[in-house]
Amino acid sequence: MKIILERNLDFKQFQNLLITVFVCVMVLLGMFNSLKLTEYVFIKVALLVFVFVLLVFLLIKKGLFVEQNKVYTSVFLFGFVIKKTDVCIEQYNCFLVVKGNLSTNYPYSKDLKSLHNWEPDLNVSVKCFSLVLANENVKSRKKIITLTKLENSNNAVRFMTNNTNLKFIFFDN
Repeated sequence: MKIILERNLDFKQFQNLLITVFVCVMVLLGMFNSLKLTEYVFIKVALLVFVFVLLVFLLIKKGLFVEQNKVYTSVFLFGFVIKKTDVCIEQYNCFLVVKGNLSTNYPYSKDLKSLHNWEPDLNVSVKCFSLVLANENVKSRKKIITLTKLENSNNAVRFMTNNTNLKFIFFDN
């Protein structure tokens, strides 16, 4: 059983990658239209492969995968499992959803202190929901997956309760 939840990149990563793909495709189209087919073949092929790899990164999604009573966090491409990481659930008997904020900041001038005042604030903060394995006393925890949409976390909770012997507990942090 598998459930594909959401894309593997955060918004800024997705946005930057989309802009990079657009620029590379425009350069590639310009090269194909302005040069002979046999000129700069290596650069054209390398750019085409680079665009293909970036498109693959844009299309991968993350989710959960259960096989033979083992839970895996997985990366999917067109519904096929590309990578799966085992989540050891033997020492846990329940799981919960922890709400929080997922915050990213991309500083440009880490080493140049004089440029800090002119640097734009690129901090993006979104609400996130982390599925966490726990024991009954909630002392021992282990994060499974972090999601940015409430409906995806609800789908993940339903998937985990239906396909594993773990029970869902409500916990206010």
